[in-house]
Amino acid sequence: MGYRHFLHPLSFCLAATVMADACAVERTETVECELADGSAFVLQAKHSWIPLAVFARHANAREDQDDFTVYYRARGAAELVDTGAKMEHQHLEQDSNMEVLCARLGLYEGQPGTGASLRMPGEKRFWVPAPPVMGQRDEVQQQRVDAQLKQRGLSVMNENSAMAIRQGKLVRELPLYAAKAPACAERSGQQCPVSAVLRTTSSDRGETWQPASIETAPYFFKTGVALARQAGVAHPSARSLRNYRHRDENGAKPLEQPCPKECTE
Repeated sequence: MGYRHFLHPLSFCLAATVMADACAVERTETVECELADGSAFVLQAKHSWIPLAVFARHANAREDQDDFTVYYRARGAAELVDTGAKMEHQHLEQDSNMEVLCARLGLYEGQPGTGASLRMPGEKRFWVPAPPVMGQRDEVQQQRVDAQLKQRGLSVMNENSAMAIRQGKLVRELPLYAAKAPACAERSGQQCPVSAVLRTTSSDRGETWQPASIETAPYFFKTGVALARQAGVAHPSARSLRNYRHRDENGAKPLEQPCPKECTE
């Protein structure tokens, strides 16, 4: 008798699990990161949402989570242009996570960029420079820079950088902060002031790079100003903040699609 009683809830659980997989719904999370010129980056990440996962004790309602694909939308346009960049997914029910994501994107020297890709002046497409190949000489240079950073009490703001063509050269700057600054204690570091930058340049479109150097007079950042208030940094649109306010992590409400030109706040 006990054996039969055991089979009944087991069968129910198995059926619920199978039904949950069968009823999985593909959803797309969308974040708009606005730029100062009226254009925007649009981040989209897909995942499978399983509404019946609540019936299975150890089931996860969110599965097959993709990274964010980063698109660019020019001012007054509806078309999304693939920037060739990906960003690791973060749960967006917290406003600070959107700020963190958007701060990694920006507009410098009039050129929108992701830190890993850049829209060239006068072009529609985004260009992705070849990643640098680390050789023995580069490793020695990296050790030199690390020693200088440690000596000056500076750290790199993780995954934040600016890249643009300036005076015919490709320039990349990574903002640095004083490791002991009170505002820099939080993980996101959005209120952390920039103290200097780690700058490197290339004269051949990224094929080779000059040794990195610590500079206190940045091209793309203003020292003493928090990362969140830098002129070129992108910020979440009011629409995105409204979409994710008081939103359940499992995505109970489908998100709206990116706002076209005729849409108003």
